[in-house]
Amino acid sequence: MSEAKPKDVVGWTLPMAEARLGDLAWQREARPDEFRRAVFGEGAKRLWVTADGWQLAGGRLSARYARIQTALADVATLMVYPTASPDRLPVFACEWVMLGDRAHVLVLDVECLGNAADRLRERARSVLMPLHARYADALPLPDDLPPWFAEIREAWALFTSGDLTRLAVMQQAFEAYLQATAGNLYRPELAHAQAGDEHPAVTAYKQHHAAHSPGYALLAPKAGEVWTRAFLWEWHFGPLHPPA
Repeated sequence: MSEAKPKDVVGWTLPMAEARLGDLAWQREARPDEFRRAVFGEGAKRLWVTADGWQLAGGRLSARYARIQTALADVATLMVYPTASPDRLPVFACEWVMLGDRAHVLVLDVECLGNAADRLRERARSVLMPLHARYADALPLPDDLPPWFAEIREAWALFTSGDLTRLAVMQQAFEAYLQATAGNLYRPELAHAQAGDEHPAVTAYKQHHAAHSPGYALLAPKAGEVWTRAFLWEWHFGPLHPPA
């Protein structure tokens, strides 16, 4: 039986995030090793999962990362959540789904949660709409935007599919959005934001994503129902966990 090698296209995602947010005192969260690294299946059908979570800025933010690889697919998602102050700090969210030589889905958004986020949304609009104007023509929206995403997307969100040239543009947009979010939306507000219990708006946002994650369809056939549900609902989109 031939030994498969994992497809490697989007491995830059986490290192780029760590470089842009590295001064926010990342603390690795406590989680079982089986939800950090796991391998399922054999030979050409093998599937690799790499994942982790961190608290940032003394617990005022948290980050979750997951990467799913097979011989033909490379999927990465990175989420940075506010903890108790979604009125001051937005969610940074991205997901890349690469199948073969095509980008099946590329999603990038910075989302403002809850009923008290009007001021934050106006700040985000002034920071991110110029970037959206820079990249939107090269990353056109599909005609059939998924309803679950249409419900929550902000005006500056990027969502597209296509060949590897679109992935290259999205990588540039990812770095620009991340730099703008860190420099203009996170750092100026951290002194006023709170750590502590997770805000209900953040919990609801996570649960919405867990319910609609494409990770379920990728993982469950190989990893099984029990592991997949625990991974998505308790860890990747789950509640805040203490530092290790």
